[in-house]
Amino acid sequence: MNSANIILLLKPDKDPTSPSSYRPISLINADVKIICKALAQRIEKVTPHIIDFDQTGFIKGRHSDDNVRRLVNIIDFATIKNQEMTILSLDAEKAFDRVNWKFLIAALHKFGFGESFINWIKILYHNPNASVRTNKQTSNRFFLGRGTRQGCPLSPSLFAIFIEPLAAAIRQNESIKGIKTKHSHHKISLYADDILLFLSNIHSVNETATIINEFSSISDYSINWNKSVLLPLNSNAEQGLTIPVKSGNIKYIGIYFSPKISELVQLNYTPLLKNIQDDLTRWTNLPLSLMGKVATVKMKILPKVNYLFSMIPTQPPLKWFKTLDSSISSFLWNNKPARISLKTLKSAKSCGGLELPNFHNYFLANRLQYILKWLKNNPETNSWLDLEQALCGKINLSDLPFISQIVKKQDCFKSININATLTAWWEFLKISKSSIQPCKMTPIWNNPDILINKKIIHFPAWQAGGIKQLEHIIIDRRFITPQELQDKHGIYNFLEYQQLKSIITKKFKYRDNDLKLPDVVTTLINFSMNKNLSKIYKLLCNLDNNISLPTTKWDADLSISTDESFWSELCLNTFKMTKRPGLGGWSLCLCWGGLAGALLGGGGPAALDGLPIYAWGWDRPFPGSGAGRDNPLGAPGRSGCPPLRLRGLGGGGVGGLVGPDLWGGPLLVRGRGG
Repeated sequence: MNSANIILLLKPDKDPTSPSSYRPISLINADVKIICKALAQRIEKVTPHIIDFDQTGFIKGRHSDDNVRRLVNIIDFATIKNQEMTILSLDAEKAFDRVNWKFLIAALHKFGFGESFINWIKILYHNPNASVRTNKQTSNRFFLGRGTRQGCPLSPSLFAIFIEPLAAAIRQNESIKGIKTKHSHHKISLYADDILLFLSNIHSVNETATIINEFSSISDYSINWNKSVLLPLNSNAEQGLTIPVKSGNIKYIGIYFSPKISELVQLNYTPLLKNIQDDLTRWTNLPLSLMGKVATVKMKILPKVNYLFSMIPTQPPLKWFKTLDSSISSFLWNNKPARISLKTLKSAKSCGGLELPNFHNYFLANRLQYILKWLKNNPETNSWLDLEQALCGKINLSDLPFISQIVKKQDCFKSININATLTAWWEFLKISKSSIQPCKMTPIWNNPDILINKKIIHFPAWQAGGIKQLEHIIIDRRFITPQELQDKHGIYNFLEYQQLKSIITKKFKYRDNDLKLPDVVTTLINFSMNKNLSKIYKLLCNLDNNISLPTTKWDADLSISTDESFWSELCLNTFKMTKRPGLGGWSLCLCWGGLAGALLGGGGPAALDGLPIYAWGWDRPFPGSGAGRDNPLGAPGRSGCPPLRLRGLGGGGVGGLVGPDLWGGPLLVRGRGG
């Protein structure tokens, strides 16, 4: 039961001749895997409560982008505040393979796991053995003395418990100084075995090394100091070090960082674009249909791009997006002129498009996710919120979306994360043609728009009484009366009341505005935190969808009246009835060859008039004989059939006779009587 076969996967950009360049993946017994999965489902309910929020790897409800946003905030914080700071990226040596079982069992006891659960762990790790399979050859079996198996569903949770005592020791050591804010002291960030340390001086670096060495002596955990990297922000970090590390850019969770945030685009987006272009060039001659190529872009290109969008706040230049779209268009049309615009292809299927990814909308959606997190504002679960609030000073982070663009003059706008999030928010308001100045959520206190004697105002007694936003003092398009203020909130200060009423009345025309948020804004801010990226993306695409179908021409031809739902259903039926998107043009013709007469028959409308089929684009002319197996749709004028009129639902229409230039898109084929 405790036997496993180990296969080796070469790590990216590693020397294939070195054994250390391979990642061992254990193929374990199916029964053991079921047991491990059952235990993993139990333990994952507990780990969010016993593992600190510094660890986000394989913990339910936590995400790696939180680590990266926190790192960017710390670089920003040190730069803006001119604070000495060094970031140390640790390279763990075979982290999962060096887990000491005795130490792991002791940690499980310390965290309060029951004897029954721990006994199951002991059974799973009792005299395990394995063999290595390489080049279709399997080695002799050997016994394992330590480590958790990569490929086991239980291993990530066990490793998080194993490494947590080290993280706790660093947090609790007062000699180690990081960045201190109102709610947190930022010292360490973990994603499974990827560890970053935020240290304010060289003494903290040396003290951390001492703790790690002590932890290693009892747990077998080991750091490869020669491969660990220091990222100095405002100091010469290598002076006075007792460990052999080098300074330079760091790579964390697949993202390259330098001391200058402005270099993020050059370090990450530029190489990715080159990699994508190389891939698309290699795939150009593959025998893929148009839909197959769109699916390839969704499966192979979108995840790579979206990962950077979720991690890096800086928007790539517009030229980057144009180059990406141009490369994809060349791939779709085999380096020939495009028959259908990218705008049409990016439209929803119900509008005649193929839902090709809109990368700019994906970038905006990734940034707008953080608006929801600002409004929720829970620094205990998102430690980066505390840093961004510290950069905002007196302005509440959750109020920023409802302050005008005057906030650009504030110090908080120097933060790249805050800058990027607000810029995306303002672009969303522009796209949706929404105005929220003023609105019910406009903040009253510490709002740069609301000044008395050129100073922002803050009445603590009013805020303590529950008055924070305009909706609390504007009732039925009028300012709250002193009596209502006293009855509802227990506040009566005539001078403050008159000051606030005067400035609000002059600044905001609330008598002409009921302060209601636009529906699209309400929809966005009410999205749940679960799968909100896809929801925001769809919302943006719906706002940006202004493709018009050639429906009026069809209505005129058929002397009927149709509505939008009719055409949406017709477009969607195209995809429901196209079961094999890999079919080439001739295969599709042969499939429908027996129905050519019905499709093109004379003496009135065709028997299958209105039947949606998918035309994939023939790459050679039709033969010159009549309809049949050799000429499925029949050559116009050769078999007595009338011309076949084709119109594309993707915009513009494709008129004329069937021929070699038939474009690849969803088409409605209608035969018309002679």
